[in-house]
Amino acid sequence: MKTINSLLRTKWFQLLATLVLAIVLFVYVTGTIGNVRGNRNRQNQLITTQTADLNVPLNAIINDNKYYLSGVPQSVRVNITGPSGLVTAAQNSRTIRATVNLRNPKIGSQRVTVRLTGLSDTLVTKLDPSTLTVNVSRKVSKMVPIISTYNRDNIASRYVVSGFKVSQRRARVVGPSDLVKIVDHLSTNLDVPANTQSSITRNVPLKAVDRNGSVVSVEINPGTVIATLDVTSQYAVNNSTRETKTVSLNPTFTGSRAISTYNVTLSTSSVQITGDRSVIDRIDSIPITVNVNKVSNTGGVLTIRLPLPKGVTEISPRIVEVTLTSRSANSSSGGN
Repeated sequence: MKTINSLLRTKWFQLLATLVLAIVLFVYVTGTIGNVRGNRNRQNQLITTQTADLNVPLNAIINDNKYYLSGVPQSVRVNITGPSGLVTAAQNSRTIRATVNLRNPKIGSQRVTVRLTGLSDTLVTKLDPSTLTVNVSRKVSKMVPIISTYNRDNIASRYVVSGFKVSQRRARVVGPSDLVKIVDHLSTNLDVPANTQSSITRNVPLKAVDRNGSVVSVEINPGTVIATLDVTSQYAVNNSTRETKTVSLNPTFTGSRAISTYNVTLSTSSVQITGDRSVIDRIDSIPITVNVNKVSNTGGVLTIRLPLPKGVTEISPRIVEVTLTSRSANSSSGGN
């Protein structure tokens, strides 16, 4: 015990103890200053004001089964201003939402407000656009006929078309009522390669068109049909009791309007008929009746399904489009 007391009283031990205490105090003070500086930097980051632009996806709340909506962009631009820390957090966030509420819409054009969620209330926000003018239409549907065509000129020499058909004659169109009501038929074309010598079966897309042949933007179900073109050598046809030959169309016009006031164009001037040789040999043309009263004074497009004469098993194409254009309308446009 006396030895320890003597050791504690020595000068060199007191100097060593003083040095250790100084080191401990230095480490403590340095750590405290570092924490203060870190907190100060974080506070400065929050206090510093920053501005940024965000591109936020826009979602419309509407019953898609009952209504069609147009005039809604895919996204809106949001300008945010505030503490840099919050701005950075917003730029990295995936919870920011922009919506327009159309749960109970009225039919027609209307103005709606864009709502924004997912941002801190501390931030100052500016939406562009903040309001939208949208149009709501009722979703309707109807069944319309399918008119399918092909390029007969690409059939090889000494080969003939012995049949042409599609997997179904009608399909359903769905869309806004103002568009669905003007759909006249569904058009499709089978691409026939040059010098074709064999039958072709392909999926072909459908497009909705109005009476003037203009495409109408609606949904089509199904969107494609299977088209089959049967191609046979002339030799096989000649050695068969069946015959296929090309005959002209012979239009007859009915109705109270004078056909002389219209220019008339047929989608094809001839068709191929197939049937018993004894019957086909006696047919030189196929009649087609055009009711002029079914178009307006300025004209229109009529879709006519050709009748099968007795003894004829197939006509290709079976459906013909007849376009009538007012002569007076053409004269007026020419004068301008």
